[in-house]
Amino acid sequence: MYKIGQNKSLSMSAGCIAGVVMLFLTLYAIQSEAKSSFSLKEGKSCATSDCHSNMGKDKFVHGPVATGNCTFCHKQDKKNVHEFKPITNVGEVCYACHDKLHLESVVHKPVKEGKCTGCHSPHQSGHKFQLLGGGQDLCIKCHKKTIISGKVKHGPVNDGECSACHSHHSSGFPNLLAEKGNDVCYSCHTDKKAEFASKKHIHAPMKTGCIKCHNPHSSDYKFTLIGENTKGVCFACHKDKHKEISEVKVKHGGLELPNGCLACHGPHTSAFPKQLAMAPMDLCLSCHDREYGKGDKKVSDMKGFLAKNKITHGPIKDKDCSGCHNTHGSKDFRILRGNLSPAFYAKYDPKNYELCFNCHNDTLVKDAKTTTLTGFRNGDQNLHFVHVNKTPKGRTCRACHDAHATNNPKHVRDTVPFGAWQLPVGLVKNQTGGSCLPGCHQEFKYDRNNKVNNR
Repeated sequence: MYKIGQNKSLSMSAGCIAGVVMLFLTLYAIQSEAKSSFSLKEGKSCATSDCHSNMGKDKFVHGPVATGNCTFCHKQDKKNVHEFKPITNVGEVCYACHDKLHLESVVHKPVKEGKCTGCHSPHQSGHKFQLLGGGQDLCIKCHKKTIISGKVKHGPVNDGECSACHSHHSSGFPNLLAEKGNDVCYSCHTDKKAEFASKKHIHAPMKTGCIKCHNPHSSDYKFTLIGENTKGVCFACHKDKHKEISEVKVKHGGLELPNGCLACHGPHTSAFPKQLAMAPMDLCLSCHDREYGKGDKKVSDMKGFLAKNKITHGPIKDKDCSGCHNTHGSKDFRILRGNLSPAFYAKYDPKNYELCFNCHNDTLVKDAKTTTLTGFRNGDQNLHFVHVNKTPKGRTCRACHDAHATNNPKHVRDTVPFGAWQLPVGLVKNQTGGSCLPGCHQEFKYDRNNKVNNR
């Protein structure tokens, strides 16, 4: 029994071995048949109904694919066997046909790393140059999509034309720009280039780059500006003006116009200093050509007023409204550059005449006697001192003079508002003096050479 069992066991082991051998031979036969069925005989295409059936069917096809010369790029390990060496250096394969790129100082990362297939399909594509995507879709596969996510897109970005501003492979300029700095912008914005060439005053950011104010890709704001409004953009650099305007008590109304700073300033160039849109006084009168407000806040039609009154105050004669007014804002009434009481009467205090004394000598109202400070005197009696240097009812400058213009010498008014009454001034001048018959006192005469005794 033992021998019989042992022989039977040996017989079963031999059968198992024979089965394994048969299985191996069968698999080898199948593998051989497979290699045979995929044999790459000369002239036979890789694109068949059985394999790579869609190859060469797209709009743009790589030359070797179009001609069926797949083995130019894909090297076989063994002749007529469907086994290929891995492509470890893509750039080297591409440069076997394509001229090696002349690389400038700034090189696109995929180019530097020889990863041509990072942007180009080696076989075929629906896009020109066998690109892996159309327009910006390809670029944002690597670059942050947020740069083009703003509500307002730069024209080339909106059309997917990144290459309008950037070179694909390399550039001599930062960020792969096609040209240097603003020259990229001027390649489209030719009108701005001509404008900058023709104007005397150019906004400082234009010398350092348009992108100081404009986002070159997209923004949530009009004109792809970097801020919500013009003040937001301007204050990014003009921090001193932002501080000044935020602290002043009285702001120039122009700042509240829809255009903000651009109501007065050109953002790019100007023929005038400070980027003003027009000559200073012309600019002021372009708005102050009508009446604004009511009551104490009433602002006159200054253009009309100056047309009717020909004898002008010095700053008006120099066409410099900013001589007396701070063009952005002020702590004082009417955005003045110094305090000037708006009242008819005020206690004498040099602070009440701060604006006028910016130019005029303050001794004009300090010295009771003079023969040089003013022509408004009776002998050596200083009549400015008489009128102003009083407590509590000193006359302010505006009681007799208009700060802009009159038709009388020395800017003397015809009348002055005294509550609801237009109080007449009643000044009559002659060569050595004159007389004054205002609504506030009887007629007084004065003479610089021969003092008049007024009783």
